[in-house]
Amino acid sequence: MDCRHHPACPGCPLLARPYADQLAAKRRRLQAALDLYPQLEAGTVPPVLPALRTQGYRHRLKLPVARTRTGVHIGLYGAGHTVLHTPDCGVLHPALQAALPPIAHWLRDKKGVHSLDLRVTAHKGELQSIFACVGGDLHGGPRGARALMQQVPGLVSVAVSTADKARKRVMGSRPRVIAGAAALTEAIGETRYQLHPGAFFQVDPENAVQIHGLVRDWLDGARSVLDLYAGVGAYARMLAGPGRQLTVVEEVPQAVAAATAGKVRGIKVVEGRVEDVVGRRGFPARFDGVVMNPARKGATPSVMATLAGLTDRLVYVSCGPETLARDLDVAALHGLRVKELRAVDLFPQTPEVEAVVLLERGRPQTRWRWDGAAVQGPWQGRPSGAVGKATEVVALVVGMPQRKLQPPGARMAVLGEVATHALVRLETRPGGAKDALRFLASRGHPVAGQHGPTAPFFASKAGLLRPFVHIRRAGGAPVPLHGDLVVALRALGAPRKLVRAAGGPQ
Repeated sequence: MDCRHHPACPGCPLLARPYADQLAAKRRRLQAALDLYPQLEAGTVPPVLPALRTQGYRHRLKLPVARTRTGVHIGLYGAGHTVLHTPDCGVLHPALQAALPPIAHWLRDKKGVHSLDLRVTAHKGELQSIFACVGGDLHGGPRGARALMQQVPGLVSVAVSTADKARKRVMGSRPRVIAGAAALTEAIGETRYQLHPGAFFQVDPENAVQIHGLVRDWLDGARSVLDLYAGVGAYARMLAGPGRQLTVVEEVPQAVAAATAGKVRGIKVVEGRVEDVVGRRGFPARFDGVVMNPARKGATPSVMATLAGLTDRLVYVSCGPETLARDLDVAALHGLRVKELRAVDLFPQTPEVEAVVLLERGRPQTRWRWDGAAVQGPWQGRPSGAVGKATEVVALVVGMPQRKLQPPGARMAVLGEVATHALVRLETRPGGAKDALRFLASRGHPVAGQHGPTAPFFASKAGLLRPFVHIRRAGGAPVPLHGDLVVALRALGAPRKLVRAAGGPQ
């Protein structure tokens, strides 16, 4: 794909590569994420299923808006945090490209517009726009919105949301329609959906048929199905049929409204966070199958543990290879093992890859062997690493300890600095690691992920969902750093040399 905005625009980092090379890079990324957990025995990732099209595939854009001396710019942030103007972006559906110039012209006298969320349906080619505005009001109101609808062919719905006060998030909150249709009709295959403003939907509905086909095949025969992080209920509505009972869990109000539209027989929609709903009193105790499609951050260990008690068959759809591998590690502990895996390209020109994994009931993986040493995972309330009384521990602690600080009965070496925090190695007498870590905490250096005030930072920035403690030795051979900790170090910007020094991949 040729693009006059590349490489100044960061949206398509793989654009210069032949498409076959892009697919190979996506496959390597997914394989590398799974290889951090060799005990999963997930096998070799098969070739990535190519997209139906490599340009003009995006049916939705979410972009910041900036007023400049030459006019209004709509595009991604470029150098210096300036908004690029890319109305002819090659990955956008032609209808979006055609709509951007008149929208930008219309916005010239509309102050306070922070961003634009614009989608076009594959079903009818209708357009739906949301303007995130400071204070939540669009200059010109409904009358101005109706005027815009007359200028943009196919625009049938205009909504307004409240822009983030700090201007850090592109998406606004509480969208409401001020002109035109309350929702659009979209389709994936034969299944119809109602899309209210802001509701998540696949970026290329025609290409998403590949994902839906895998989900349908792997849940064949399941009479009761739980659809988690369900969005508009895409999988539940696709699976609905005689004799099937489907439970949908979703927290975004706009998506819940879409999931309940039409009152499809056999579908029950539960509004709320998956973490709060699943497993609570009164929730069904068993399902024949579960399908889940969480955001890039993945699920929580508690959710994965609960699901292992609810079903023997789970289909996990993921856009984040690293968090997917972590969640598969948790599932394996509770007896849900990888049965089959496929990868699909939904985002050509980018490194993003969608994975669909089938998990089925198997042997719980609580321990395994590494170079003669017994090894345990981290999801049982204990650190990852060697089984037994620790003699060598690797930990990430908050802040940088003074050079002379040494825990009693232990020898500490600071391996390096990671995002202003210290990656340390502690050598202790057998069983003395806990005392050494308590000492460091008492001196103002608690373990990352265990310290309340900083835990949200490590969770959001590095995906760290537990204390960063790894038992490297317990009297035997050294045990490699667990996969989730390797990912956390990389996300925090640790250089490869430092990750290797901690016991990460060579």
